[in-house]
Amino acid sequence: MISASVQLARGTFTLDVRLESTAPVLGVFGPSGAGKTTLINLIAGLARPDRGSIALREQPLFDDVRNIDVPTHRRRIGVVFQEHRLFPHYSVKGNLLYGADGHGREEFSRIVALLELAPLLDRRINDLSGGERQRIALGRALLSRPRLLLLDEPLASLDLRLRRQIIPHLRRVRDELNVPIVYVSHDLTEILQLTDQLLIIERGRSVACGRYGDIVHTDAVLAVVHDRGMNNVLTARVLEHHAEDGVTLLEVGPGQQEGAAGRLFAPLCPAVVGAAVSISIRPWDIALAAAPVSGVSILNQVRGTVMRCSAHERRMLVDVDIGAPLIVEISRRSAAALHIEPGTPILCLVKSHSVQYLGDRV
Repeated sequence: MISASVQLARGTFTLDVRLESTAPVLGVFGPSGAGKTTLINLIAGLARPDRGSIALREQPLFDDVRNIDVPTHRRRIGVVFQEHRLFPHYSVKGNLLYGADGHGREEFSRIVALLELAPLLDRRINDLSGGERQRIALGRALLSRPRLLLLDEPLASLDLRLRRQIIPHLRRVRDELNVPIVYVSHDLTEILQLTDQLLIIERGRSVACGRYGDIVHTDAVLAVVHDRGMNNVLTARVLEHHAEDGVTLLEVGPGQQEGAAGRLFAPLCPAVVGAAVSISIRPWDIALAAAPVSGVSILNQVRGTVMRCSAHERRMLVDVDIGAPLIVEISRRSAAALHIEPGTPILCLVKSHSVQYLGDRV
């Protein structure tokens, strides 16, 4: 759907990135200064590569060999920046209509409903919260009829509460509109709530591009993500609340094995019984056991099967299917003691407070 191979040199910084994705959402992850925004500007046509090519739906946007450089306004790419860049002298409706590009009432109403903007239409921008402003910026971009949506750190300036409010709207856009998205963030957990398809960038270079569960096992990717939010992000269903104990019982699955579904206790969450929620568990907050363990305070002992394992430096990464795929990090010594290999039945031990509620899924 989108492919690029671009090189750019500016002073002491050099960008050399390659990507190819057919996923509805491609996450672009890397530390500050890695070149993520520069890549967005090249795709949007706000900057010109020195060499290379960019194509969207197999139509070239830039190709230095063929002397193709489609002007920014003809690329039909919507961009939402960290700074919302709305017009303070316009109402919300005025800001939305600025990007409408001749849209009819029906399409305008659809975007307004999708992003729940109807109560805000007559208000001024300066009277809105940061989360409301970002929804309006997203709506304005969508009303321009983009063939591609570029979201450049759209939640970076928002607190956790507002981020949790915006993520469900981004999922609606992903699921209900046929617009591919490139989502840039230095927050890996944020990206994984939208997609498991990632481009990893560091120091201007593409480290890897592919499914998170596949590429995370490489040393090059681990060097980037391990200390920058490496995580498991799962979808779960609320089964029961135990308010007196301060916990909620969740079910994840089904997994790769037919009928497999894991159950986890988590800190009491606000979602109603039956709701789908997003949760996260850090790989090093999971212990593995060959058999049930008694006499411990850990509430979660979830059965699973080892799908894959790989060694990296002094640690092992183990993929376990508990109804959903979990990446578990343990020492090599522990892996040897448990005879870890693909197909091994295993128990995942997870403290309830290690299961973080990220918000409701829509």
